[in-house]
Amino acid sequence: MDNQSVKKRAKLVELKSKLLRGEHIQNRQLKNCLGDGAIKEIKDDWESQKLLRADLSSPPEEITEYKKRLHKVTFTYSRAERLSQRKSASAEKMYHQSEAEAEELIEFLHGILHTDQSLQMWFDRLPDANNRGLTPESLPQVINSRSRFNQGGGFSSAIKSKQEVKIDAVERAISAIDSMGPIVSEVAEVTARVGRMRATLKRQD
Repeated sequence: MDNQSVKKRAKLVELKSKLLRGEHIQNRQLKNCLGDGAIKEIKDDWESQKLLRADLSSPPEEITEYKKRLHKVTFTYSRAERLSQRKSASAEKMYHQSEAEAEELIEFLHGILHTDQSLQMWFDRLPDANNRGLTPESLPQVINSRSRFNQGGGFSSAIKSKQEVKIDAVERAISAIDSMGPIVSEVAEVTARVGRMRATLKRQD
């Protein structure tokens, strides 16, 4: 790697640090560091992000139905919790009802995933294979849900801010430079190390 590449890499590392700190970087500065091709990639990636957000705002019918049924399970479970806190004799019955609704929900989920595996991307996790999780906290959540039990993942893990899209572009540029070979300081260190090893071998001879 020549000195020009080393200097360019240093500028890119500094640029990445600024982006990570949340600083605003003008497009002109990005263009000077990354080039026209990378700027086009940033624009294309951001357009893809906007399309992804649009998809998340319009879930398939199966996902909407799942959310409706999950809401019912959550409501029944919350009633059971309130009754339990009051030491009501009806609490146990309500817990059983909640579990029955949860089992039906899991069966529904297995059914739609068997029909269309791509729907997995709409959930923060897969259902428990042994159906051990029958509370709202343990049930899979839809990724665009505001539930406090939502663990993220699926489509949501692909959502990035515009700043993150820019950071990705800078990281690609750094990786491209790194793929050209070790930086000069690394080459010098290896050369010096080999020299020391040869000198040691000669003394041993």
